[in-house]
Parts: sequence; C-alpha cells; structure tokens
Amino acid sequence: VAAGAVGLAQRALDEATKYALERKTFGRLLAQHQAVSFLLADMALKVELARLGYQRAAWEVDQGRRNTYYASIAKAFAGDIANQVASDAVQIFGGNGFNSEYPVEKLMRDAKIYQASTTRSNFFLHRLKLY
Repeated sequence: VAAGAVGLAQRALDEATKYALERKTFGRLLAQHQAVSFLLADMALKVELARLGYQRAAWEVDQGRRNTYYASIAKAFAGDIANQVASDAVQIFGGNGFNSEYPVEKLMRDAKIYQASTTRSNFFLHRLKLY
C-alpha cells in the first residue's frame, strides 16, 4: 500500500514539474517563480521521505525481523503524503488541475483511496505495535 501511494505521489510530482517547466506566466516559466519552486522542492522532500519509510519496512523483512511497526508507519505516512502531493500538484496546475484533460485531476481522486485505507483512527494507532 505504501509503495503504491509513493508511486502516485511521484507521478504527481513528475507531472507538476513537467508542467511548471513548460508553462509561462508573466513572461517567466512557472518553475522560475519562487513560490512554485519552493512547493516543488517540498513535494520532492515528502516523496523521498515516504519512499524511505516503505524501504525501511522492506529492509526489516530482509533482515529476518518483523516489520509491523515500520510498515504501519509507512502506510500511514505515504497515504497522507500522496494526498498532500496530489493536492499541491493540482495547485501548481491552477484551474487546469481540475480539468480531466490533465492527469493530476485523476491522481487527486486516486490519492483519496490511500487516505481512506490508512486513516489514523484510534483503532489504527492502537494496532501500531511499539517495541
């Protein structure tokens, strides 16, 4: 689940980066505006941290240990990050972000699946086993 959420977030980041490097506003590329470049950098940071989370869970299995703790954290974090990054991508696209001709509109809808499956309810937190 975490890897799927990270893949979605990566795609949203890739699409937003591509759009920001092609679209011009006020005579400059969208990516040359400080607010947009900071948002893209923040999105990249979140994607990489979420990726490290599920890789740590996989590494624990490779070491012959239980990964319940790390897998639970990775799923919760990656689900949230997928939603945040997809939302940020829609913001970069502006009004086009809600247009079904652009992929970020579907990514935003799809990201909700990961959030719904990893809701941080008391039940979920209770099941998170600490060492």
